[in-house]
Amino acid sequence: MIGYVGTYTKEKGEGIYRYELDLEKGEFESVETAAKCPNATYLDIQNDRVYAIKKGKTKSGIATYEVADLETGELKFIDDCLEEGDSGCHLVLTSDQNHLVDTVYGSGEVRLYEVDDRGVVTDRLDVFQIEGDGPHERQDGPHAHFVTETPDRQYLTAVDLGADKLVTLKIEDSMLKKVAECQVAPGSGPRHLVFNEAGNYAFIFTELSNEVIGAAYEDGEFTPEAVYSTLPEDFDGHSQGAAIRKHPNKKFLYVSNRGHNSIAVFKVSEDGKNLERIQIESTNGDWPRDFNITPDGAYLLCAHERSHNLVLFKVNEDGTLTRQESEAEVPEGVFVGFL
Repeated sequence: MIGYVGTYTKEKGEGIYRYELDLEKGEFESVETAAKCPNATYLDIQNDRVYAIKKGKTKSGIATYEVADLETGELKFIDDCLEEGDSGCHLVLTSDQNHLVDTVYGSGEVRLYEVDDRGVVTDRLDVFQIEGDGPHERQDGPHAHFVTETPDRQYLTAVDLGADKLVTLKIEDSMLKKVAECQVAPGSGPRHLVFNEAGNYAFIFTELSNEVIGAAYEDGEFTPEAVYSTLPEDFDGHSQGAAIRKHPNKKFLYVSNRGHNSIAVFKVSEDGKNLERIQIESTNGDWPRDFNITPDGAYLLCAHERSHNLVLFKVNEDGTLTRQESEAEVPEGVFVGFL
């Protein structure tokens, strides 16, 4: 299996790394630089296209790459779309593949881009400004951290850490228009979310409070209903929530805790609306920024931003994790994905 890691380029990181994982042996075979791209902190991998966050010297935006060889994962730069503004932190291609959307942590903006018939991001069409702040010292203003398409494919949902809110948007006439917004607990700092299999419930992972918020979803509206801690009850140190991912079988949910340096595993109820925490496992590294689960559900790969290692776990039948001996060096890892 071939995949990519997106990285910061503040220290030793070069942008996009390609790794090869032997699924039968359960070990990494190789890791190498796939593309030098400044602060390629998040990617969206779609068939033979890879879209990357890119930060230039004075401008920022999106770079489009072609997967030139599906057997090796070789990347070929096609073009970039860079304009004035801060670098994004998350991006998503819409299901119709006509648009790409990114979020800007520093300014709290959600930005809309055009994608042409070659699958290349060409123009920035619109910028939506989220408003608000919160009681935490890091909530001096809006900090948009994540955006995804809703399961009904009618809307986009942006998650803002600084304003403690989710904003539902709709693309109309090449513009982003607000449909609804949902406030979550003050000071919780929502970061990322995933939807359940039925598409009627969301699990929102908070960075500042290290919690998963369960929320009902219907036609663009979210209603928070439950809260689950992702840390041990006796932990009193500093930790920040990072990534949240579903297992391919939809029966388990995983989140990473930076500071506590762990992954919490939850079992999802049959109706997809309740969680039971079943494990908190050390990630064997510092600052587990992102992780992902192989499409066959057999392994979990975790990238550490500070200790620069990519760690491999076996996913057991009951959803729990067992660390494997194999790991790879990847500097400043921020995103993990598969070709």
